[in-house]
Amino acid sequence: MTPRRVAITGVGLVTALGATRETTWSAMLAGACGIGPVTLFDPAGYRSQIAGQVCLDSVVSRMTPLQRRRWSRSDQFGVAATTEAFADSGVLESGVERHRVGVMLGAGTADLVRNERYLFTAMERGLQYGRPSDVWNHFPNTPVDVIARHFGLEGCRSCVVAACSSSTIAIGQAMSAIRNHRLDVAVAGGTDALARLTFSGFNALRLMDTLPCRPFDRTRNGMSIGEGAGVLVLESLESARRRGAFIYGELAGYALACEAYHPTAPEPDGQTVAATIEQALADAHCPADEVDHVNAHGTATPQNDRAEARGFRTVFGSRSGDVLVTSVKAMVGHCLGAAGGIEAAVTALTIARGIIPPTIHFAEPDPECDVTVVANVAREHRLRSAVSTSLAFGGNDAALVIRAF
Repeated sequence: MTPRRVAITGVGLVTALGATRETTWSAMLAGACGIGPVTLFDPAGYRSQIAGQVCLDSVVSRMTPLQRRRWSRSDQFGVAATTEAFADSGVLESGVERHRVGVMLGAGTADLVRNERYLFTAMERGLQYGRPSDVWNHFPNTPVDVIARHFGLEGCRSCVVAACSSSTIAIGQAMSAIRNHRLDVAVAGGTDALARLTFSGFNALRLMDTLPCRPFDRTRNGMSIGEGAGVLVLESLESARRRGAFIYGELAGYALACEAYHPTAPEPDGQTVAATIEQALADAHCPADEVDHVNAHGTATPQNDRAEARGFRTVFGSRSGDVLVTSVKAMVGHCLGAAGGIEAAVTALTIARGIIPPTIHFAEPDPECDVTVVANVAREHRLRSAVSTSLAFGGNDAALVIRAF
């Protein structure tokens, strides 16, 4: 069969900036910062005590008491973003058969924050005092199953757990399934929630800044973690056009590579970053000269930003200065398993609406990060193609190419 082209027809977002796509997008364009004091658990004793925490009340306002009680924080983020994305797309009302609709998400901690509560209660008071419901949803794939069951989706399911590139990989898998006629529609992206384990782990590695992070800035001093969900509805371009759907852009290319360099540190010259982007561009049949924007991984750690910038220069060469780079992690934090989904969703909005959200907190350019940063103020720019990158622990690098339609 002839491979099908893949369209993005729905976008859903839950972030520290807002519980919907439009509240998040408006706040991003305004350069708002959602990173602040952690209240989900007691951060006392940690070097950094801030994160991009979602206001849960605004997420669960339309959920039943049972859903609020039973579903994990990650489940709730994922269902809310998927509900919005499906409403945006309208594809479920088009007559599509539910066994041809799949769910492919990246994940991380699932319900770990409640699992931790169960463990602490059992250790401090005894096992009989722990609430069994605090351990029901501990599997990372639970949000995938909750979403599929909630919407009655019977197509193939996949949960990718590959650290910070998880949801970028999941989106790539979903694109491949539609291209190759294994699915007609896919919910793709990621959902992840804060937990003590990840918060303490990144603090222990001394990778977290005590202030909101500053990607690509010379004074950057580490990341800020976050939580949330980013979901895309993908379908074949042919079906999207046939039913008159709004198309944010064409998901045209994807690539995944492993640096095999170090468990937590990136390869310093950005060689694998460059190779991953080049493979994604080749998959999209898109010359590097047609790329106008990169939504960067941009964690604000000294090593990551330097390596990523070097990779960009390798790919784009003499026109690197014309490629506009931003990192939305400065506003919502590094959302771990959901990061790639959120950033892909933002890239789709950027392509469709012709305006690039800024990298806030940017004050001093770094000669070792020689890229054109969209600093502090959103920039209007009509884009032909854009790349979204994700670089994860373990050397898992992934990239997506989204083309204007």
